[in-house]
Amino acid sequence: MSWADYEEMNDRLDALGDYETVTPFAYAYYGLIAEYLWGEERAAEGLRLRLLEFFEVVGRYHRALAVFTSQDQVTLGNVRSAAEKRDIGLRVLLEQLNVEMTSGNAEVARLLLSAECYYQLALADRVVERLEAAVDAGADDPLVHFALGYNRYELATQAFTYYDAESGERRVDDHDRYRLACLSAVSSFQQGLSGNDFDAHLHWWIGNVLESAGFAEAAEASFRKAKRMMRAIEQQAAEHGSLELDLETNRNYEYDSTIASGPITEEEVRQVRMLLRRSYNQTDLLDD
Repeated sequence: MSWADYEEMNDRLDALGDYETVTPFAYAYYGLIAEYLWGEERAAEGLRLRLLEFFEVVGRYHRALAVFTSQDQVTLGNVRSAAEKRDIGLRVLLEQLNVEMTSGNAEVARLLLSAECYYQLALADRVVERLEAAVDAGADDPLVHFALGYNRYELATQAFTYYDAESGERRVDDHDRYRLACLSAVSSFQQGLSGNDFDAHLHWWIGNVLESAGFAEAAEASFRKAKRMMRAIEQQAAEHGSLELDLETNRNYEYDSTIASGPITEEEVRQVRMLLRRSYNQTDLLDD
């Protein structure tokens, strides 16, 4: 791979990072895909072109959003039109990605890029399928484990809950299957626990999912761990200055079960370049 190719990917990625509508999680995830495509093999070369096409498609979308926010009036039609153009581009790109199976790091990159396309198209089942395949193909990066856990939880919410308009809350309509699906999401988050500062965020997410699934005691244990870690991080920040990735330490780590699951937001995941692997069992969950 030439330095020119590498610099072009970095330039495109950096340009996306300038848009407020591109979350830190998305920026880091795109960078991870680029890392997997570092190499001289022909498969990586072809997929680098696909990644650049992806950057162009999403870049146009975020440029349009930036223009809209600078105008006095923004219509729903404007936003819908930009999203439809993005979706058309992503579907065309997926048609290419779905016939370009390869192996090694290039295959991991293909699966991760496919997962991101499906995520933006709001097809959670396809996202989970591609991320699981990426893990099986050797993707052991923290971002991948977090993304898989989040999307497994999103899929569980879509499949086994419904919105009750009268109460304004989400209701579970198949408790047994919902619990199993939530525990599958927790198992992905668990792989991210590594003993570093970002574990606080993962424990908070584990608590969210466990509480939603009805494991109140285990969820509270995870919330307590998250809060203890956040206090330690706050103390470290006070003693040594700001932390890596601008970690916010003043969040309210509480879970509101009445809020429907939705796309990953900047507030929720701005700390998520985390994770490594660690065993995590029921004893860990219930430990204070």
